[in-house]
Amino acid sequence: MTTRYKIEVRNCPNWRKQRATTLGVSIMSPNWQGEKFQAIMEFASENFEEIRIDVTDALYRHNFMAQGLDEEQAFAQATAAGSLWLTQHADIIMASPVKPQIIRWARWYKHADFEAVHHKFVSLYNSSSVFHDAVESDIMNFYRRANNRCHESERQHSRDFLIEEVAVITLQARELPSVKIYPGEELNCLNVVRRGLVEDAPTGLEREQYAKIKFETRPAYKKSLSVYGTQKLAVASLL
Repeated sequence: MTTRYKIEVRNCPNWRKQRATTLGVSIMSPNWQGEKFQAIMEFASENFEEIRIDVTDALYRHNFMAQGLDEEQAFAQATAAGSLWLTQHADIIMASPVKPQIIRWARWYKHADFEAVHHKFVSLYNSSSVFHDAVESDIMNFYRRANNRCHESERQHSRDFLIEEVAVITLQARELPSVKIYPGEELNCLNVVRRGLVEDAPTGLEREQYAKIKFETRPAYKKSLSVYGTQKLAVASLL
């Protein structure tokens, strides 16, 4: 059954030229839950020959560590959250006419190049003003959106999160050139590397395109919502 949402791609005019897509699933975001995830899967299966579902569960251990858990506890909680997300969305995934490849985040820690690529981006944070400033702007933007102030320890966990994210997505792009679909703006730290603005950065991200998507409510659902709202107003006026 078609969902109430249709997907519109923004700021990526050449996305149709790619045969594969990577769905960057943020397991904590409502944009990757239920009917919205179903809409994304429908869009992906209609437009791509290959779908990779990138489940960013273990990455969220940095968030849990910022909340006070030790690394072992944080990893366990993040992994459990990923397992729960997969269980909740298994029917949607299995219903896709294009069978997706599911990769959980921790798999990339075992990649032969992970340590070297991650170490290089840690080094670039300290040596490249372009990369350093992009990471810090992403941290500032996150806390500004959340209307929160952060302590230095929280900022460090955020830095660790972002640098690891850039390293792993670089490896993903090396393995499969694709369109990365995500309902939001691209992180600055990914954007500057992708555009080749960080001197001596590990290669890979230039093989991936970033496509910001937006959920649009289908006209039929807008009409039904409008009628429902009118009915509620009429009932209220009789009370």
